[in-house]
Amino acid sequence: MNTRTPLLTSLALLLALGPNLHAHGTVVSPASRVYRVYQSNPENPSFQLAANAVAIDGTDSYYSWNELSRNIPEAVQAGLPVGFDYSPWCPDGQLASGGRVDSTSTEYPRTYAGLDQVSGDWPTTVVTGGQTLQVDFLATAPHNPSVWDVWMTTPDWDPNTPLNWAQMEHLGRPQPVEKSGHYLFDLTLPTDRSGHHVLWIAWQRDDPVGEVFFSTSDVLVEPPAGPGTNFCVGAPNSANPGGAQISASGSSSVSANDLVLRATQLPAGKPGIFFYGSNQVQVPFGDGFRCVSTDLTRLTAPIISDASGTLNLGVDYSGPGGGGLTPGATRHLQAWYRDVAGGPAGFNLSDGLSVMFTP
Repeated sequence: MNTRTPLLTSLALLLALGPNLHAHGTVVSPASRVYRVYQSNPENPSFQLAANAVAIDGTDSYYSWNELSRNIPEAVQAGLPVGFDYSPWCPDGQLASGGRVDSTSTEYPRTYAGLDQVSGDWPTTVVTGGQTLQVDFLATAPHNPSVWDVWMTTPDWDPNTPLNWAQMEHLGRPQPVEKSGHYLFDLTLPTDRSGHHVLWIAWQRDDPVGEVFFSTSDVLVEPPAGPGTNFCVGAPNSANPGGAQISASGSSSVSANDLVLRATQLPAGKPGIFFYGSNQVQVPFGDGFRCVSTDLTRLTAPIISDASGTLNLGVDYSGPGGGGLTPGATRHLQAWYRDVAGGPAGFNLSDGLSVMFTP
């Protein structure tokens, strides 16, 4: 058993931060995977994925949490384009490790393959869709000039599948401010994400070596507080014992035209619709409850729930069904969806949402 003393541990960290090395660091808020494993204590990790990572890569990789990097001079030679294609070095399934998975490599002897573990159990930082988040990159040896790029998993990404480039969206190139060894920048999160997602950040040095540091941060995206009041109940379905839930983001202003309806905790890959009525009820219907009555109006043709079991609809007031959503009117909305495995009727419904529309 490794009995490294606290003194030796501190010495190893000091050596890792020594003057012979250049820019180093990782995102500490929202915390990156490599930093979480380090914080969990590589000698006796506090969560299973961290223990697995240490078993795969050894403790030294995670005491060297600030060295998850590669030298990619090609990025500099290409002129440091926004959203540079790192896939030749970090292929699908190896984004979190930065492609450092070969323990026989003489250039990169320390591996970080344990960070590529595919699991929805990676610890997350709770954020809100549409939130402007301050990202904190702890730079144990700041270096300038450099550029930054940020990617995020797409709405249809499932945390039980590998990170892959087809499901990464480039969010932009921020301009960080350096303060006391930290690079800080604001990042506005997309409004169309929900559930477990990943932020992937590349910090690229602008010099002939082209060293680039990679950070992978897991976040749990909660829907923004939007208009409306929930009522009624969503009955259990095959995907979630709590049933499907409806919410809204944006505003209830008809002129703003920015209302987005969302139904979550549905079975994935099933058709569903949003509809509304003028009154509330709660009556058995299918495998759940119909919460809406009077002048029932459908807002859309059937749409398909994504891999996370979510339906999203941007309301079009001039489109089918939108004419009944007028300023001063209160309407009660609900989602209907197919759920063949969930009960004998083969369909179910979310809870209800009451919204008063404004000019």
